[in-house]
Order: sequence, then C-alpha cells, then structure tokens
Amino acid sequence: MQVGTETFTARARPATAAERPHLWRLIVSAMPQYAVYQEQTTREILVVLLERV
Repeated sequence: MQVGTETFTARARPATAAERPHLWRLIVSAMPQYAVYQEQTTREILVVLLERV
C-alpha cells in the first residue's frame, strides 16, 4: 500500500458484521453515490479493510 509518501505491506479483509454499519456510514458520507448504488442492487456491497502486516 501507499498512502501519501508512506509505503507498507497490508492484508485485506472484509469488515465484520459489527464493523460494517459504522464504516458504511463513513463511506457514504464521503461518497454519496455508493448509497445510490446500494439502492439499485439486491446484493450487499462489500466493505474491505486494509490492515498493516
């Protein structure tokens, strides 16, 4: 991963059921079009976290 000038190794994992609601609110507040997309599909949009290794 690279964030700004920092580079590091990360592992991806899906958000847990407990983590997802809070993260989804953050995502939608930053990118409202995701809420529109969610309304147009029957599947739940996956939320993935990247964790430093």
